[in-house]
Amino acid sequence: MFCDSHLHIAECEDFVPVHFCCSCAHSKEEFFIQEEIALKSGGKVLCAFGLHPQKTLLENIDFLESLLVQKRILAVGETGFDFFTPELKSCEVQQKKAFEMCLELATEHKVPLVIHDRKALDLVFFYSSALKKCTSVVFHSFAFTARDAVSILNHGINAYFSFGKPLMNGNKKSIGCVKELPLERILLETDAPYQTSKGEEKTSPLQIKQVYEKTCKIRGMNMEELENCVLKNFFNAFGIAGNIF
Repeated sequence: MFCDSHLHIAECEDFVPVHFCCSCAHSKEEFFIQEEIALKSGGKVLCAFGLHPQKTLLENIDFLESLLVQKRILAVGETGFDFFTPELKSCEVQQKKAFEMCLELATEHKVPLVIHDRKALDLVFFYSSALKKCTSVVFHSFAFTARDAVSILNHGINAYFSFGKPLMNGNKKSIGCVKELPLERILLETDAPYQTSKGEEKTSPLQIKQVYEKTCKIRGMNMEELENCVLKNFFNAFGIAGNIF
């Protein structure tokens, strides 16, 4: 069975979940749609909510806390840092504030933290002492090198690294990570409906199969073995391994 560690199911039109996935929402309206889909999924859809670095809606922090108290989400995120453009970089103070709020709540409620990080790896190490206190940290669409990933692990962070469409687009860093990192630290994702390839309007959650196929080629392993390993990683990363294994 496939697992999609990161997508935005509320924005995926006419998709009926057929595999395990973790869906992130960043507004109340998006969350309510996500939750409705999750409740009908037979446990396949795990819900998360966070303050996204591209739209740091600090006014949603109380809503996030209420979801944690009511146990309506299994993870906080995505949250983190995005300095991809000068405009985003100019919002660094607000991004840090949002991240710190999410990190604190994830630690307090003992749930995984889902991190979005573009061009801000130094801040992961800056916050490493706090990140070590998280039950787990899932790096969505990890955009750095295998050496960087190993350094994060060596800082005592219970980290998992997720990869998706960049593998299919020939991204050297992503391919290097999937080839070199310990298999037990790898997750796979689509980020649907985002991270499109050239000529695509949207990414479909069903493209997770293509991500798995590419990973099999990179690792030189068969599909059944990969599915079993990533399934176990998914459940470990999101704290539900005891329910299955």
